[in-house]
Amino acid sequence: MGLEGSSNKFAIHWPDRILGPPLSLKGMNVLCWSMFVAFLVVPLFVNLWVQFKTGSGSIRKFDSDFVYFYGIGQLLNEHPPVDLYNYGLQQKIFNQIYPAHEAFYGPSPYPPYVALFFRPFARVSFESAYLLWMGISLALYVAGIAATVKAVFPREQLIISLIFCFALAFYPFVFGTLLNGQLASVAVFSVGFAIFQERHSNPFCSGLALSILAYKPTLLLLLLPMLFLTRRFKALFGFIFGTVILIVLATAFTGIQIWPAYAHMLSHFGHSTGLRNQSVLQLWKYIDFVSLSFAVPGGRSRAGVVILICLTSTIALGLAVLLWKSVKGGRSAQYLAWAATLTWTLIVNLYVPIYDSVLVTIAVVLTLGALRDLDWSVAAGWITFLSLLIFAVSWKTEALAQRHGIQLLSIFIAALGLGQLFILHRMIRDCLALNTIDKQHGSAASQL
Repeated sequence: MGLEGSSNKFAIHWPDRILGPPLSLKGMNVLCWSMFVAFLVVPLFVNLWVQFKTGSGSIRKFDSDFVYFYGIGQLLNEHPPVDLYNYGLQQKIFNQIYPAHEAFYGPSPYPPYVALFFRPFARVSFESAYLLWMGISLALYVAGIAATVKAVFPREQLIISLIFCFALAFYPFVFGTLLNGQLASVAVFSVGFAIFQERHSNPFCSGLALSILAYKPTLLLLLLPMLFLTRRFKALFGFIFGTVILIVLATAFTGIQIWPAYAHMLSHFGHSTGLRNQSVLQLWKYIDFVSLSFAVPGGRSRAGVVILICLTSTIALGLAVLLWKSVKGGRSAQYLAWAATLTWTLIVNLYVPIYDSVLVTIAVVLTLGALRDLDWSVAAGWITFLSLLIFAVSWKTEALAQRHGIQLLSIFIAALGLGQLFILHRMIRDCLALNTIDKQHGSAASQL
């Protein structure tokens, strides 16, 4: 029996008396892509064109995070590698690229191989490097989504088209990643390609692809335990192998002394981001529970911290138990294991800016794919509805969080995570029940 059982009253019905008959998938594609072009692509293109036509260097007024990546690349080009994590030097170079008028530049927390990657970008003008990275970022994001949908919905072109439309119009991608010059598209590519390789029975390559996430260790906080708990040991070995390669390459180009400097910078970064002290971050731009606890009144009181620890511990323990049991649940359970881990990585964490929430797109695709395989249509309807809410809320969540201190995107993503845990629990329970029935039938047949 599917998740919906006989409770059809929980199904989501199209309000045909108000909106008329529901659109076909083809009609929905025409409507969604038309709105995407008219209300997003055209205004953004016009804005970029105006920025370039108004004079040289005006594109820097976008105040994007790409200043950090261009800056650390420039620092490596002009100074000894040991100075890469000299915070004073970082600030000097960042302000030379674009002066911070209303705030200040924090330290760059990325490992040295990120700076090595951006060294060639810093050899051209900032404007050229920015546009080049925008193109690469868009390509990586599309490739990551494509790898996921090809693994999950290989022959359903209209559904794939809708997924791409909403993924490309997702606020954390458009403004948090693409225009901001951030690296979250790298995470989408890494995870998407890892899932694609796993689907094609290449676990070592899956782990190798996942090692790209070593550029931001906080994104691995739950993914690495997931590999262990679900007994993906070949993938775990692939991840270790890929990470070692990155470390060796960084050491070869920058020297062994870079790592103590990097460790010292991480300690300073912990202070500046409030992980050990009162936060000085723009909290409305973060979605993790720790940042939320700073924003909510009383969240960092003794009682608030106790509640936070209990909540995150309960979720982590529940997820760990389900991941351990999911090994016997088949392909759908494996999709859900990935999806739930990705979703809770964004919430049960220390430091997750809103742009990293683009990973929820892969989590949604995997969840819908698992429900499609099981023909749990009612659950799929509710997950689709919740996903659309996440999409819509993402466009207003920063303004609301800045004004009221509540990050709605965190709440809705947490709701998605709870739904995934519940579905995974039911999936594992149904699978175990079927295995028990099969064993009983086999025992009865042998006795006959």
